[in-house]
Amino acid sequence: MSQLQNVKLILELSDTTEDGVLSLYLSRAANFVLSYCNVEDLTPSLEEIVEDIAVYSYRNKGIENVKSETKGSLGESYHERLPDDYYGRLNRHRRMKFV
Repeated sequence: MSQLQNVKLILELSDTTEDGVLSLYLSRAANFVLSYCNVEDLTPSLEEIVEDIAVYSYRNKGIENVKSETKGSLGESYHERLPDDYYGRLNRHRRMKFV
């Protein structure tokens, strides 16, 4: 199954209307993972992390750069960056970069 199909399965999307934005999130997540881990290729476990980051980004679409929001007595706080468990999973694959 392709990464796009996996992401659509997780998000329970069956049509193609969101394919463009999902592909963009997958591409950006892959670039982030490659850069963060200092690797040139994605292993199967890194591909799973890319999919998870793309899903996370899609679900947070529209609330970028918002720390919190209050409406009356209700308040919500949002993550400013990826959750720590994502970084923990990425750090297992991270390689040193010599300059």
